[in-house]
Amino acid sequence: MSAATHRPEPGNANRPATRRFAERFVDLAKARSPLCLGLDPSEDLIRLWGLDDTVEGMHRFCQTVLEAADDQIAVVKPQCGFFERLGPGGMQVMAKVVAQAKSQGSLALIDCKRGDFSRTMTGYAQAMLGADSGFGGDAMTVTAYLGLDALRPVIDRAAACGAAVFVVVRSSNADGHFLQRAVHDDGRTVSDALADSITAINRETGDGIGHVGAVIGATIDTADNAVLDRLPLSLVLAPGVGAQGAGISDVREKFGDAVRRTLPSVSRGILAQGPSVARLREAIKRYRDEAWAAAYSGR
Repeated sequence: MSAATHRPEPGNANRPATRRFAERFVDLAKARSPLCLGLDPSEDLIRLWGLDDTVEGMHRFCQTVLEAADDQIAVVKPQCGFFERLGPGGMQVMAKVVAQAKSQGSLALIDCKRGDFSRTMTGYAQAMLGADSGFGGDAMTVTAYLGLDALRPVIDRAAACGAAVFVVVRSSNADGHFLQRAVHDDGRTVSDALADSITAINRETGDGIGHVGAVIGATIDTADNAVLDRLPLSLVLAPGVGAQGAGISDVREKFGDAVRRTLPSVSRGILAQGPSVARLREAIKRYRDEAWAAAYSGR
């Protein structure tokens, strides 16, 4: 039986944005499934669709994807780098994507993976997070190579405006493991120590799931997934489903009790079905129902 058979009523899935991102996500996950749609207007995908790799072609690509997604997706995740590559015009398209996703009732998570000194991070926070920001995102991704304290401006802004920030803890690319598995003097890996620090920050902000989430690749080895136990107060963004080799079933198996706090993210596995709106919708529905089942069936 599909997850859609057990679909809960939407209820208050679209409450005002002053509520925490985590609260809004939980409502949407129950009403629409926890699926996160990665929107990656890369040159190869745009050309695969038979479009010109121009700002106009990018805009048509994104509009078609959002038309197919309609009000069925909990989170839309524009990958900033693919918009930036076409300069100011591409960034204008991203701003329109964020606005349209939100108008369709989805949360907009800008995947920009910024990481710099705190003064610079203030600028990135003002650009990406909150209704009064440059791009109006509900959440953004960051990296902590310069230290978690350097991210405080983003973390503080997220807390103030009901947004979220997702810190890369265990990425889906194998090359990153060299750093992420490095061991501190106290015996913890870099990723374990980072997870502990994230949890400490979330504990400061009250009960329930906090505004600092973690990026943990869906391709994580089962032997390494104990890092999830260190993140009991975090949402988890899980990229790598689809073209990178992981399936929704892998998320269910490897993420255990964290699966209901997890945003399984699919990009190319859906986007490659375009430009047909019908085929895009079919792929979205398939992944959406699998994500629903992984999170809620038998739990």
